[in-house]
Amino acid sequence: MTDDSQPIGATPGGDTSGLRLTRLVTSAARNAAETEAISHAYDIHVFRARRKKRETEWLTDDFIRKVHADMFGAIWEWGGCYRSVSLNIGVEPHRIREQIKLLTGDFLAWNDPASTMPVVEIAARLQHRLTYIHPFQNGNGRHARLMTDIFLKSRDFPIPQWPQIHLLAHGNQVRARYIT
Repeated sequence: MTDDSQPIGATPGGDTSGLRLTRLVTSAARNAAETEAISHAYDIHVFRARRKKRETEWLTDDFIRKVHADMFGAIWEWGGCYRSVSLNIGVEPHRIREQIKLLTGDFLAWNDPASTMPVVEIAARLQHRLTYIHPFQNGNGRHARLMTDIFLKSRDFPIPQWPQIHLLAHGNQVRARYIT
């Protein structure tokens, strides 16, 4: 089933439960507000990323939730809160904290100064695991990309140009399979 009122490639559903800013009555207004909030979170966290030291444990449960809250918390009540419902993707809600704890422990080993793992591989593993866990009600892909950018910047590594623009292109089969 398709919703002809939504732009091509938009995530289906008009669930506005948890919307803090009730003046955002259209999806376009909500998307614009999210884009602005995400841009602000990006500026804050990527700028500060250079201060993160390899030998410190900076990727924590609290930091993961803080970044998500900075991205979505001013707009949505669920910003920064782990989901409590099952989705068609991600681990079961009761396993989210356990999986985040495993991820942060693994990341500490991958990012250790003695580790020989290439930066690109660490970035790929971080982005994949966050997406696989899918800890939040919404915004997981955008959050995983921002967390990966923070890591890359902390290592003075070039930040990729993520292909999210291409996901919205008409006829993109990957995006079509994801949203159905």
